[in-house]
Amino acid sequence: MTTDVKRRPLADTPQRKIMLGVLLVDTVAAGAFYPLTFLYLTLSTDLPVARIGLILTGGGLVALVLNPVAGSVADRWGAQRTLVLANACCGLGYLGLVDIHGQFQVVAAVAFISFSQRLYWVSWPVFIAEQVAEGETLDRWFAVVNAFKSGALGLGALTAAAALAAGDVGTLRGILAAAVGASFLSAVVFLRLRMGTPAGAGDAAGAPPRGTEPPAGRGGWRVVLRDRPYVVMTVAHTALTMAWLLPSVVLPVYFVDTLGLPPWVPSVAFAVNTVMTVLFQTAVSRALASLRRTRAVLTGACAFLLAFAVLGGADAGASPAVATGLALAGIMLFSAGEMSAGPSAQSLSMEAAPVPLRGRYSSVFQMSWTISGVAGPAVVGALLQWNSHALWLVLGACVALGGLGFVACERAFTADVLYSEPQRSDA
Repeated sequence: MTTDVKRRPLADTPQRKIMLGVLLVDTVAAGAFYPLTFLYLTLSTDLPVARIGLILTGGGLVALVLNPVAGSVADRWGAQRTLVLANACCGLGYLGLVDIHGQFQVVAAVAFISFSQRLYWVSWPVFIAEQVAEGETLDRWFAVVNAFKSGALGLGALTAAAALAAGDVGTLRGILAAAVGASFLSAVVFLRLRMGTPAGAGDAAGAPPRGTEPPAGRGGWRVVLRDRPYVVMTVAHTALTMAWLLPSVVLPVYFVDTLGLPPWVPSVAFAVNTVMTVLFQTAVSRALASLRRTRAVLTGACAFLLAFAVLGGADAGASPAVATGLALAGIMLFSAGEMSAGPSAQSLSMEAAPVPLRGRYSSVFQMSWTISGVAGPAVVGALLQWNSHALWLVLGACVALGGLGFVACERAFTADVLYSEPQRSDA
């Protein structure tokens, strides 16, 4: 049974309002241009399409290799300064694509962008964890941030759709220039932002977070890699993240090529996912607050499995109208799973990490997304070409193993780590 916690608005100071505003601007710009990177390079260079794909794939591999570097940077420099570096690198990378004069320039720009993404995604959860104050929970913070990001990505997608309708290099270059400006502006704002004393920052001895044992000396990466429950949880999360390939990788091809539905169906499905996340994310997180975080993740995994079953059923010879209805029902179930599992898993990853090593721990956990992002499209493409039912079986197996993997780690964590709010002794 949870105790009553006095709630306060998260954006209750000018600094926090600025922080969320920067998040919105930066994500809208990135969401508008990043999906169009391949098209932009195709239209603005003479490079063969296969070589462009190879360069972008190489960028993903660079991100995978540099992930540990990002964790070390976040621990050594602090999360806020790492965010400054991330936005500066992103701005430089996008700037390098504005006027391209050769293949090496494209490779260098993509490398900067890839490294900036690793710095950003590793340091952002750590930065959020540092801002939690009395009466707040990490789950609530991550729920709000997830809703903000979903809305911003939705606005970015609308901008991208308008650019695709125009279809000329000038329009794409204009969006790219806006992304450059947003990145540098975000870097400047984060550099000058004064958020106060971060949670846990004043502990020179490196006190651990709630419910964990102190790290053995300053072992750095040895401490992280020897933390078996955390490594198991990360492996489980890697399997679970295969579900997030659904909106961007699986559904556009599945809906149009496999089911033969109109091209507007994937766009509507993406819009439904965005709107549901913006409207209901905080409510879903609040409803799950009494559960262990691992069980909230398992709840999300179950919703994913239901979504896969519904979407797979759409390929059972149903009429286009029925298939469209099942497709939209499937994306709604997926959205419920995303809202249940995402913030809970992210919060658990931060609560289970010793404060002085949060950057390294975050980089290990965030590697889940990099692995699924690099390997996922190839797996999805091969399975869709072979048999669509096999795709849902494989994705379902990954998600089921991921959800059960989180539950298997429960005994390694104390109640303060497992629950988002304090528990009574009789809980």
